[in-house]
Amino acid sequence: MKKTLFITSLCLASAGWAIELSPASLSAETPLVVQQPAPGVSAPVPNSKTPQVELLNPGVEPRQQLRLKPAIDVKETTVMTVKMDMDISASGQSSAAAKIPVSVMTFETKVTKIAPNGDIYYEFAYTNADIVGDTGNTQPAALNAMRSALKNMVGVKGSFIMDNRGFNKGGDIILPEGADNNVKQMVRQMSNSIEQLASPLPAEAVGKGAKWRVSSSSDFSGINVKDIATYELASWQDGVASMNVSIEQQANPQNITSPQLPAGTTLTLKSFASQGRGAATMRLDRLIPFRSTVSISSNSEMSAKTAGSSQESTIKTKMAMEMTLESK
Repeated sequence: MKKTLFITSLCLASAGWAIELSPASLSAETPLVVQQPAPGVSAPVPNSKTPQVELLNPGVEPRQQLRLKPAIDVKETTVMTVKMDMDISASGQSSAAAKIPVSVMTFETKVTKIAPNGDIYYEFAYTNADIVGDTGNTQPAALNAMRSALKNMVGVKGSFIMDNRGFNKGGDIILPEGADNNVKQMVRQMSNSIEQLASPLPAEAVGKGAKWRVSSSSDFSGINVKDIATYELASWQDGVASMNVSIEQQANPQNITSPQLPAGTTLTLKSFASQGRGAATMRLDRLIPFRSTVSISSNSEMSAKTAGSSQESTIKTKMAMEMTLESK
């Protein structure tokens, strides 16, 4: 039982990293970015460089610049669903496949101002979060911890600024009254990670078939990751853009720290690589796509030591994840 709980804890930690390391949407913006201190939350240390956008193919004529021009006071409600499955082997022994519970989060966004230079001011708030469906073989204690962590996000809100190409320009988060240190830590980690999940649009005019590459390197919960996302404009008509994307992520060997790990556990990442594909349909007068999906598979190898033990375990993980956003 002790070994099962340990493996389950690693599963949940890996699940958390996978969500952080995967694009939450294929839009030009994902609404949770902090570059200024939030009330009750210390300012996060900058841990990334501005994403680089390289146009690979301008596409066919006619071409035009893709720029976000959302309407003021329009409110969008978005539901994000994350499904995940995982296979783990520890020290050469395979464990039962871990079925991670499906998590569903709902948030609202509202544009409050458009500056003369095109900068977009908007507000957001998380309104609901929970685990749904079959919980599989997840241990009750781990399941309760995961549900509690998700529900702690309800009531988190903030106001932010982005330019009309989707580059983040900062903002503030307001925590629910009485939020404890665990909530503050979670918000800080999420804001640091999602800051890197924006998908900036190219500066040049583009047409159908255009391709561009977004490259970035980031530090998510102590894991330094290199990301490359290649976008293709599948169609463009009447202000509606449909895009396809391919994703590659890699991380070099490094030590890992995470509050999700059992106390006294040390974990070292030996290798990590993931690939994925997705699609999105969006209107340029909205912040969030009507619908976007991304499917990612990853392979990682880690070594772990438990408290009071000199024995090292090797954990190999195969993970498949599907993330969907739907907005109205």
